[in-house]
Amino acid sequence: MTLVHVPCPVCDESDFALVYPATISDAREAPELYFSSSRERAGYLSIVRCQRCGLLLQNPRDDAATLARVYGALADRVYDAEDASRTASAEEHLDLVEAYRSERGRLLDVGCASGLFVAAAHGRGWQARGADASRWMVERARERSPGARFDVGTLESLELEPESLDVVTLFDVLEHVDDPRAALARVARWLRPGGLLVLSVPNSGSWMAKLMGRRWVLLLREHLWYFSPETLAALLERSGYELCNTRMKWVSFSLANVAARLGQYPGPVGSLARRVASHPTLRRLTVRFPMGEMDVVARRRAAG
Repeated sequence: MTLVHVPCPVCDESDFALVYPATISDAREAPELYFSSSRERAGYLSIVRCQRCGLLLQNPRDDAATLARVYGALADRVYDAEDASRTASAEEHLDLVEAYRSERGRLLDVGCASGLFVAAAHGRGWQARGADASRWMVERARERSPGARFDVGTLESLELEPESLDVVTLFDVLEHVDDPRAALARVARWLRPGGLLVLSVPNSGSWMAKLMGRRWVLLLREHLWYFSPETLAALLERSGYELCNTRMKWVSFSLANVAARLGQYPGPVGSLARRVASHPTLRRLTVRFPMGEMDVVARRRAAG
């Protein structure tokens, strides 16, 4: 594995100020331990702020080859165990898509995980397909939705015809990609003029992020970029989009999932959470709350 220093993808600046020192003491430790909902440990490398535009990012961080290797081999059983709440979330996101495009068309969900959003869209009449870097996740998606198409692939590796899609969705994806500006520009080429991009990302400007500071639960090794509404709007503008809407994202999880996540942290709270996470009662109880994320809708600008 290799750690790399990168410039800001929003403004190309390379002048950064340290915001949160790394919580991972040995950066050479296997990154696989820190990735996905099934991670063994929660932690992050140094978080810095771009002195020009204000973007928060992890710098240095894992290189593209390490990211591709880790995501390709992921088997995220903790994520997969949350079917009920994630299905409800998929329906909410589909409602958001259809608020801006009621006419059904061709939709691609990149980072589709176990395929629940694609299944919901397919059920409502969309020509929906999904793609994910994890071979394990794609197999799960194919088992659950045999009528939809799922491919193993990433924003960087997928090959699609220009202007062939009406909607692209990137839920919890952009914060993971090696180069978000290149990724958004690639998606813009796939979308028809006026086509819709709907995504969700951690929001570094949220009240949750500000309240929790260095203990914000979305500060993770796998999250490379921490956009605010302002820095994401600037990146979208630079990548060929018009911003339509930004809203706070709510999540729903079983208490078992919450306990499993807390159990990834060291200390007495983590120890207690690990002991209770498997209790069957916690699997039946669901809580809904904001984690400090945002849903974003944008349209591809017409050429010229």
